Amino acid sequence: MADDVHKIPVNMVNEIDELETIEPDLDETEQFDRVAELELQIKDLQEQRTRAQADYQNLYRRTQDDRSKMMKMASLSVIESILQPLEHLLMAKEQLKDKGLDMVVQQFQLALAGEGLEEIEVMEKKFDPEVMEVIDKQEVEDKKHVEKVIKVAQKGYRLNGEVVRHAKVVVGIEKEL
Repeated sequence: MADDVHKIPVNMVNEIDELETIEPDLDETEQFDRVAELELQIKDLQEQRTRAQADYQNLYRRTQDDRSKMMKMASLSVIESILQPLEHLLMAKEQLKDKGLDMVVQQFQLALAGEGLEEIEVMEKKFDPEVMEVIDKQEVEDKKHVEKVIKVAQKGYRLNGEVVRHAKVVVGIEKEL
């Protein structure tokens, strides 16, 4: 009990002290009952405090998670709006073969990669609906290309491991005889 004094709220300690002075005529059994009652109140208050601390920690964790999700969503919104201009720059780079444009596109890609954007590699891979969207099917001569991507119409991207745009692909199918 002496070790528990440190955990007892001040108002309870005062109540125990008052019990000795206010109710001196209580017999020993009544005093034990009253002490037991006060100990139960102390235990209840300690449990309430523990629950309140756990609730606070859970709230803090949820708030941090929500903040992180909001930051990711803001980043996602900006990156989604940049994907189409990036595609146009890449097409221009292929057509113009200009070293200055190549450098700008490379810097642009590095900056986006630094934010967690990565291109989904799909060419000649087996179709995966998690990261790809079929826009067409074409018959293929070679059976090793059946159910595999034979053409990429639009690149797909991941942001921090999550798909932000599925790759639009053409998949090979077996040639009918």
